[in-house]
Amino acid sequence: MDAQHYYVDKTSDTSADTLLAVGFASLLSEVLRKVNKPSKGIVIRDAGPYYEIQLPIPVTESDLQHLEPFSMTFPLVTEKQADKQAKQGLKLDGFPYQEQQEISKAYYEKLRKLPPEYRTPEARLNKSQSPLLADIQQPDPKLGHYQAINQMKIASSFNDLAQRWLYLEHLQLEHIHLLLTLFSSPNNDIPAAVVTYQKLAKEHGLKGNGLVTALQIINPTTGKGANYTKASELARAIGNQDSFWLLELLKFVGFMDAAAPYIVRGSKDRKTYVLQPRIIELSTLKGMMHDFRAVCWSSTAIKLDIMASLRFAQTFIKHREQALRGEQEDDLFEGEQLYSIAHGFEATFYKDMGSAYATMNVASINLPHWLPPIVSPDSAEAAQQVVKEHLRIIQQIRNSKGEEGSEEFELLRFYRDFLSGRDLRAFWKFTTAYSSYLISQREKEKDPKRYISQFTTTGLENIIEMNSLKTQKKLTDITGNEGFKRIAYAIRQSTVIAQYRRSQQRDRTYEVRYGLGQELMREARYSDKFIAALSRFLQQYNAETAREEEKLANKLARTLTPHDRRANKLRGSVAYTDIDAIAALIDEFGSEQVCSLLVAYGYARDPHKESPEGSVDDLVDDTELSSTDLEDNSSTDEE
Repeated sequence: MDAQHYYVDKTSDTSADTLLAVGFASLLSEVLRKVNKPSKGIVIRDAGPYYEIQLPIPVTESDLQHLEPFSMTFPLVTEKQADKQAKQGLKLDGFPYQEQQEISKAYYEKLRKLPPEYRTPEARLNKSQSPLLADIQQPDPKLGHYQAINQMKIASSFNDLAQRWLYLEHLQLEHIHLLLTLFSSPNNDIPAAVVTYQKLAKEHGLKGNGLVTALQIINPTTGKGANYTKASELARAIGNQDSFWLLELLKFVGFMDAAAPYIVRGSKDRKTYVLQPRIIELSTLKGMMHDFRAVCWSSTAIKLDIMASLRFAQTFIKHREQALRGEQEDDLFEGEQLYSIAHGFEATFYKDMGSAYATMNVASINLPHWLPPIVSPDSAEAAQQVVKEHLRIIQQIRNSKGEEGSEEFELLRFYRDFLSGRDLRAFWKFTTAYSSYLISQREKEKDPKRYISQFTTTGLENIIEMNSLKTQKKLTDITGNEGFKRIAYAIRQSTVIAQYRRSQQRDRTYEVRYGLGQELMREARYSDKFIAALSRFLQQYNAETAREEEKLANKLARTLTPHDRRANKLRGSVAYTDIDAIAALIDEFGSEQVCSLLVAYGYARDPHKESPEGSVDDLVDDTELSSTDLEDNSSTDEE
């Protein structure tokens, strides 16, 4: 045998394939560890029709002869499950569910009493800088997985698999040999493996034929009727699909390592995210998912999709930064970027039907492809700031009740489309819609310290630069144009800044142009209509600017100086050459592209310059999430 490469076929094209591959890789890791061989360096690679698993050193026949029995995953211990075992004269040892639930409740109670800066995902991400967190006992990291198993009412089925492996400790060697043979080459012959198992079971007097029910928690598209092709035939389904029990056990092992299960806020519905590897080392995958689950908290269904992508990016940057600073033994990401280690997440939505859960939707969530290269500690810090900017903006999209109405849902949908589709057009839809949302929310909020955030021009430039590298179309030629900058300035002066001056300083010098961004985008499809709309705005802008300058000059009875303009917060005008520059950009890039960028930049802020109002754009207090972001996913539901 002495194989160093194994292959796990993709038979369902869902996260079930990933869970099986990760579970088998974890089994191999434990085998190597048990025989005192290096287990670090096991690489999982997506090879298209199958996952390839590469070991740092082969597993030999001699190794297996010296292998001691071991467990792959622990059963779920609740009073009900323990009573079931006791009636059979057995004692149930495993994950202490009730004890961990109590620890979890106590942890979140103590967390709520800490200062705001400790009640954030960033505090957990940077534990070394948050000493108070170290003094609080945290629940077992696997509690969320066992909560999902318990609440989805499959504890007995899960326990049967976990215990079946433990009870067969005298035959574990034969079972491992069977799995190594099954995955030794592509085109895994599962029927042959089942036959081999059945012969083994018959020889040793084992019960059962080796087949068990394929549970939806680890097989999202498998359930009653899922094997039928027509909806009309669903009612005729007589039961769930079956699967080889060893494969189902491995999927649960992979579930513990590569999955992040959540309760959707405000409901009993559930969502599970499974990382889809591209090429990643197993211990790295486990470590990153451990840290990711610590910083990605429950939210609404659509916002949770977005936060999963952004929080994983944040976790990756932190790991990469630590490696670059020499704080980790190995730089496991050397020469790699986020999108090279994983495709993203497969997200499965489970609807609570009362007595059971039903799979309602399976979707893919991509990771941020616009993350800049991380080649130094400084570039890691810059990337972290960009991700934090997006996180801050997404977190603040909720109404005064902390909920998501139709306007908020539409905004989040645009952003999720941007993440999933990797198309900047979806992002420009988001920034355009957000421009109106920004103004309306600031209009309602009287305290500037609670203003929702703007994008920064630096953050926008990062997305544009990364897109340019992929498309060879240099959009920075647009944003770096001086005429473009001056017109974006005019948009900003007429919207965000004018609104602040009116609401916070009672300064009505300039009109607030509500809905300007949407007004321009409505005409963006046709260059002549867009230029006409932009020219109308600029004519009104210049007329209003000139009028205020004339009023001040008459009041002072002299020609205005630059100091006069600054002291009286007068804004600059736009020259006809700036419009000519925009027209030239439209000829080269198209009116929709130019308009989208103008609106985005017009409602953004320059982080390197203080705004005329005295850094109004930095007055957003986003250090603490709402109390509902601190949910521990606990539940009293029990099978």
